[in-house]
Amino acid sequence: MKRIFPVIALSVLAGFFAGRITSPAAEAHAQAALQQPPAQDAMPFGFNRPGRPVQAPDAPPETVYWNVNDIRKAHASLADRAAKAPTQTGLFSGGNTVRMSTRVFSMSMIYRSHRDKPVESLTKVNSVWDDAEQHAGVYDFYIITGGSGEMVVGGKIANRQNLADRDGLVPGEYRGQPIDGGKTYKVKEGDWLVIPPDVPHQPKPDAGGFSYMIMKINTGMYPWALIR
Repeated sequence: MKRIFPVIALSVLAGFFAGRITSPAAEAHAQAALQQPPAQDAMPFGFNRPGRPVQAPDAPPETVYWNVNDIRKAHASLADRAAKAPTQTGLFSGGNTVRMSTRVFSMSMIYRSHRDKPVESLTKVNSVWDDAEQHAGVYDFYIITGGSGEMVVGGKIANRQNLADRDGLVPGEYRGQPIDGGKTYKVKEGDWLVIPPDVPHQPKPDAGGFSYMIMKINTGMYPWALIR
């Protein structure tokens, strides 16, 4: 009798738990668990954990794609605008082909004219070339998108002046010409060029000018979103 009691007790307990597992409530709970969406995959170091600041709050909401044919059309459009304004100084830009700006970087498409006669530059120098530039806190990444010419890089800018806009002097931004002691690179469509921060550079387009996509990468020195 004493040996039979444990067997009976175990049978009762087994039946109890079997009933719990197969009860309608347990079945409903299991079905609900199957229907719930899977938990978000955890990323290393918890980069996507709730409450963590967004990594790039001003980033484009979606992937952006540019077709090379549209870029070539933009080059032709900018070249046409430049041909109609032979005395305009500085760069030509615009359109929607390449244009983006965030706190960390900016992208745009720019055209530089070839001039046969000198005009007054931004720093009041009579020249066929646009002023050289120098950015203390920005990498410049060029991809030549049309035409050809030269880029003079390095050395020192003669007549260097602090760039000013309608809000006053722009810290870390300088213009002037010519460049003394720079290195000349021949550039054409498809070429790439990376210019480190604080390095002078000056475009010298061939006849027909050249265009380029430029990405400016903020090293963290500038407190404002690129470009002011």
